[in-house]
Amino acid sequence: MNGIPTEQRAFGVVIGSGRKGQTYLYWDKNHLYQLPVSYYAPANDWCNSPGYPLNYIRFDRPVPAACLECHATYAEAQVKKDGSTSFNKKSIIYGIDCERCHGPAAAHVAFHTQHPDEKTPNSIISTKQMSRQQRLDACALCHSGLRKQLQPAFSFVAGQKLDDFSVPNYDVDTAGGLDVHGNQYGLLTASKCFKMSAQLDCSSCHNVHINERHNMATFSQRCLNCHGTHDSCTVKAPAGVMLKDNCIDCHMPQLPSKKITLKLTNATTTTPDLVRTHRIGIYP
Repeated sequence: MNGIPTEQRAFGVVIGSGRKGQTYLYWDKNHLYQLPVSYYAPANDWCNSPGYPLNYIRFDRPVPAACLECHATYAEAQVKKDGSTSFNKKSIIYGIDCERCHGPAAAHVAFHTQHPDEKTPNSIISTKQMSRQQRLDACALCHSGLRKQLQPAFSFVAGQKLDDFSVPNYDVDTAGGLDVHGNQYGLLTASKCFKMSAQLDCSSCHNVHINERHNMATFSQRCLNCHGTHDSCTVKAPAGVMLKDNCIDCHMPQLPSKKITLKLTNATTTTPDLVRTHRIGIYP
């Protein structure tokens, strides 16, 4: 086109809810590749896909099964001798559904279809029956950064020990210095709040069944469940502002990621993605 080389690929799979953005994959037979252009919602603009070079377009970045493990509920995958991954397209369950946290549900559905009056959940994993570490592991599968795989993707089931399937690729003793993107588990477990509590886990603050995003008062109330009142806070609130309604922006601020930097359309410099840190602390 006008003497400029072009290449076209159809959007085959959309990754991301659109809250922060979306990236796109294309199919080449049974192989998936990431497209070099993504959408960045905060700027309502196109950008280079995460990890892609800023000034060079390429279409050969393969998508392994480990990527879909955190961006889909299930995919049947086969790693070939040459290291490439092929997928059974008909097997893919797109999006994240109940089975990611509660395990395979076929037996559960069959039982309750036959016993509609039975109110006690049957043949399903209940997070209430898990230990603290089991609950943390269920979240850490996708929220502890890139991990070294010990077992094939989609092998882990909530309730199992995550380290039997993959291990962290960071030094847990220096987890406080992790980038704000992608490893909420590492940052949380490096927090003084976590170390001093025997109960604190992801579900202490997050209710995954309700969309509570941006509801700072609700999240702050969960801080006060452990911290009692906000009387110990030495910050002088501006007129009309209630400190107890927003502990989050002070103690878990949004910080620029060093790993996710984006070049927007016609921009000459890169823009870091702002991500809320999960290392709870006192910030300047």
